[in-house]
Order: sequence, then C-alpha cells, then structure tokens
Amino acid sequence: MVFRLLPIFILILGLSGCATTQMKAQNEQLEGRVTDLEKNLQAKDAEIVDLQYQVKDLSSRMDTLKPADADQAPADSTPTTTESAEPQAAADGADTAQIIRVKVSPEKIQRALKAAGVYTGEVDGKIGSGTREAIIEFQKSHGLKADGVLGHKTWEELKKYLK
Repeated sequence: MVFRLLPIFILILGLSGCATTQMKAQNEQLEGRVTDLEKNLQAKDAEIVDLQYQVKDLSSRMDTLKPADADQAPADSTPTTTESAEPQAAADGADTAQIIRVKVSPEKIQRALKAAGVYTGEVDGKIGSGTREAIIEFQKSHGLKADGVLGHKTWEELKKYLK
C-alpha cells in the first residue's frame, strides 16, 4: 500500500514544484514588463510637459504676431516671423521664454553649461547669444535636437553637471 502511494506522492511533489517555478518566472516577466511600462509612462509624461511648453510658447508668439484689433493695424505693418525675431530676442536677453522652456534660473543653466565645458562666458543670468550657442553645442554633443531651446530633455541631461 505504501509503495503504491509513494509514486503518486512523488508525482504530486514534482508537479507542484514545476507550477511554483512557472509562477515565479511569470511573476518576473510581469515585473519586468511593469518596469518597462513605468519607464515609457515617464517618457510620455516628459513629452507632454515639453509639448505644453511648446504650445504655451507658440501661443505667446501668436499673440505678439497679430494685433489686438486687425482693423486698426497699420497698412504698412508686416508681422515679424519667429525666425527673424528669435535671434534678436536671444541676443538682447529680452525674451528667454523662446529659449528656456523649463522652470530653472538662467544662472543655474549657465553654471551647468560651464560645468559641461561648453560655456565660457560669465554666469550673469542673461541669456544671450553665447548661452544659446552653448546650449546648441551641448545638444549636439549629447545627441539631442540642436535647436538652442532648453526643453525638458536638454535640461534632464544638463542638470547632471550641477551635481
């Protein structure tokens, strides 16, 4: 009687061990998938924040391009394109919203650029052509879109130099 039950008992132990191993493997796969999905979610959140800044920037540009009342606009006035207005604003340091799209002080940006070895100017808090050129150089050297705009992705890379 005991000898008849022994093979059945061994078979049950073997099957339960296999099921436990399979469950562990499935749990590990699921945990890995959850981690991947969380990383994708963070990347998408960062894209959303960057797009929100772009929409805000474009909205403010549109407000500056069109007069408050189109009927009262002078006949000889021609709207300035953003391409021609952008370098002048950057050189004057007048409108940093076109260049900086994250909430960070210009001084901090310049310190990080200096620490990264791409900015040689003074840390004066004025975003001018030197700072913009340093941003472009940093973006090029880090495989980012070299547009001279400090968005979320650029800042994520640049702020590592402040540590």
